[in-house]
Amino acid sequence: MRAVLMEKGKLWVDDIDSPKPGKGEVLVATKACGICGSDLHAAKHTTDFVQTSIETGGAFKLTTFDPVVLGHEFCAEIVDYGPETDKTHATGQLVCSIPVRLQSDNNHLAVGYSTETPGGFAEQMVLSERMLLPVPAGTPATAAALTEPLAVGYHAVMKAQLQGDEAILVLGCGPVGLAVITALKAQNVAPIVAADFSSGRREYATTQGADWICNPAVEDPFQVSELRKRKLVVFECVGVPGVLDDIFTKAPHNTRIVVVGVCLQTDHMRPLVAINKELSLQFVLGYTPKEFTQSLHAIADGTFDVGGLVSHEVGLDEVADTFVALADPERYAKVIVNPSI
Repeated sequence: MRAVLMEKGKLWVDDIDSPKPGKGEVLVATKACGICGSDLHAAKHTTDFVQTSIETGGAFKLTTFDPVVLGHEFCAEIVDYGPETDKTHATGQLVCSIPVRLQSDNNHLAVGYSTETPGGFAEQMVLSERMLLPVPAGTPATAAALTEPLAVGYHAVMKAQLQGDEAILVLGCGPVGLAVITALKAQNVAPIVAADFSSGRREYATTQGADWICNPAVEDPFQVSELRKRKLVVFECVGVPGVLDDIFTKAPHNTRIVVVGVCLQTDHMRPLVAINKELSLQFVLGYTPKEFTQSLHAIADGTFDVGGLVSHEVGLDEVADTFVALADPERYAKVIVNPSI
């Protein structure tokens, strides 16, 4: 089968052996797979990504420098079943899955980050039958493929434990920030202020439900008047060194900070600044199985408005160039890989 391989930042298309489902597994054909910021990080900062994964583990760990097939935000179609499966869903059924391949020794494999488990940037994948979620009828594969990133945003909002009397500042309006805004809007949270240096991303933030947008190059987001009237909750969705310390400096007393952005580099911050202001800091990762399922159904019934999130689709041959293009925040929001193109 054709697949996009990644090794130490280099991406190329090659023919590799089609995967074979084992006990309790299902062979699926990829219909849509989003390019995640984590994929970009894994390609650009492979050494840091691998080293951090080895040191800390985690749900999505890349522990090899050998070629891997990335892609964990997917919707796929059932092709065939392996042995000892229940065959609950008919072949041809569209499915999503938490990107984890179950193993008998409980050392589960992360789909798209393991040499043993190719991800969605390939024509076919193997998934665990127990993890499959049928896509509700009428839901396009491109929309269903947004389940994983929307679950990340939804989980972050759930972790914030909002009481309804807060003002929200979302720093960074890339795919993670947009997922947070989408989840906030679905819960009728207001006001939501979104800040990003990119005019294109600010426009996407407005589409997804931000009440105000701010360009940090010309205006300090923390000085937006709508944020000064209520308790402040900041969703940090940037993930670059220096952002947290900047938030500590500018945030008012008793601000709650939810860190969603993934920073792979060593960062610095001054705890005394946060101590003096009694700031609260919450780090979040991924989602629960229940949140993943809820996100899929929220997409299907329109609770999560995802119509404006996808910029366009690309084929496997365009993935390498798209990774480069995604460095320009003005051009794209979420790009979907469709192996059939």
